[in-house]
Amino acid sequence: MAGKIQAVLFDFNGVIIDDERVHLELFQEVLGRQGVALDEELYWREFLGMDDRGAFSGAWEHALGKSPDEAHLSDMIREKATLYRKRLEEGLPLYEGSVSLIRALSKSLPLGIVSGALREEIRRTLQIAGLEKAFGFIVSAEDTLRGKPDPEGYRIGFEQLKKSGFSGSSGDVLVIEDSVQGVEAARDAGMKTFAVGHTYPPSALTLADRVFGHIREIRPDDILTASSFRVD
Repeated sequence: MAGKIQAVLFDFNGVIIDDERVHLELFQEVLGRQGVALDEELYWREFLGMDDRGAFSGAWEHALGKSPDEAHLSDMIREKATLYRKRLEEGLPLYEGSVSLIRALSKSLPLGIVSGALREEIRRTLQIAGLEKAFGFIVSAEDTLRGKPDPEGYRIGFEQLKKSGFSGSSGDVLVIEDSVQGVEAARDAGMKTFAVGHTYPPSALTLADRVFGHIREIRPDDILTASSFRVD
């Protein structure tokens, strides 16, 4: 039988905040000004789990056959960040059930965020939602060299847990993800996974230990008890 879950790491975009389509639209807007078209199907298939650097580079290379230079890439990342902040202040919706789940779990387990989003985007959202104190740390795009499906972010998250006194193994950590790439990253880091079908259909998320149609379907007891996890 699997061990008891002792910590939970949340993805951010597509799990807590309902903004995956907003990111697509902003990538398309910024790239479009450069004459680069980003196909929606290509974005969902190839770039969804990536941070801004990876998505911009991948889309640029796919369209033009070469990578953008560093200065140009940095400019696009800054431009998108400015546009996103404007959208955020207008009010981006949080997924129903996400806030109540986070608050319930934070009473008994250490929580962290591991995301390809920029730190300020995550921090500001948590501030608006009153969730800043629920999370012990944030691993953001600025902290990693490689985005999901690479497990680097989740490995950094595990190190952050250990620094805060966590004594369990990676298998005692549960990750809540919405993307195929995110589930792969968490599993490769040795962690358990719950997937929510916010972005991909549940049928695409079968690598997760459990799949839920929506985060509002996850009860704290689904996490605080381990009897429902499959054994690999």
